[in-house]
Amino acid sequence: MLKIQKMLVGAMARLDEAMVMNLVTQGLKMGINPYVLLEEIRQGTDRVGELYSKGEYFLSDLIMASEIFKDVLALVNQDRVVTARKIYPTIIFGTVEDDIHDIGKNITTGIMQYNGFGICDLGVDVPARKFVEAVTLHNSRVVCLTGLITDAYDSMRDTVVCLEEAGLRPMTTVIIGGLVNESVRKYTGADYWATDCAKVAELCRNILVADKQIV
Repeated sequence: MLKIQKMLVGAMARLDEAMVMNLVTQGLKMGINPYVLLEEIRQGTDRVGELYSKGEYFLSDLIMASEIFKDVLALVNQDRVVTARKIYPTIIFGTVEDDIHDIGKNITTGIMQYNGFGICDLGVDVPARKFVEAVTLHNSRVVCLTGLITDAYDSMRDTVVCLEEAGLRPMTTVIIGGLVNESVRKYTGADYWATDCAKVAELCRNILVADKQIV
């Protein structure tokens, strides 16, 4: 099993879609937890991101990695009915205005949907007002903003300001992800920051538990 998992990380890093799908299929047949397989995929996409940062991969490679992940998610979910737990508030996700990077967002939302979270994914290059509209529509308690370029920081801050102006900030927890750190969190006015997809899921769960939205 460990051999398949290690091979899966490498295949994903190489963007070898056929090998990735074959390994995932084998892993499922062997009874490996689908969440474990998704985590290996995440590690592989982290390597893709590193290669992109070094200039060895290009934007098209990031897009391809995102598409491979979507195919993997569809494969692991084909025998599982994944539905949003409607008793939980929907979590809003989106790549902020002026940014179109979405691989981290797609991986995170895929993992969370697999685990039963209700997700509203607004996509990429999302204006601040769209987040406000989504929070109002879904009565959401958690908003996750992502971005991989420095211009995204201002868009994140603008979104937090819009939530404040709409009177939604006191009851809304804002998490930022992507190329972020504690300094960026302070600048944007967000509540939390995270760069690990799995940790975002854990953080959202903890927030909802603390807010008595889930048990």
